[in-house]
Amino acid sequence: MSSILRIKNIGTTIFKQTPIQSSDLKKSDPTYVAKAGELFLASAVDRDVKKYGGDHWKVTFENKLQPREGGVPIQTWLVFEGDVEEYRLVK
Repeated sequence: MSSILRIKNIGTTIFKQTPIQSSDLKKSDPTYVAKAGELFLASAVDRDVKKYGGDHWKVTFENKLQPREGGVPIQTWLVFEGDVEEYRLVK
């Protein structure tokens, strides 16, 4: 089921590939910076936070997102659950 994810009014949040604090990431680790109020269409959201560091969702987006470090765009990211609101689309 598709969802819309909205970034809460917290400034920015960082999507990443590992469920660690952003300050602990290496410079080469892929990240995507999302801004407050930004909307994303997600094709799948795995909310089993136990699998992803206790506070992250694994989100597959409809469109791939370009990491700020460059490289190939990535479709699936880990997102801190406290920084997003989810709106499920009903058919």
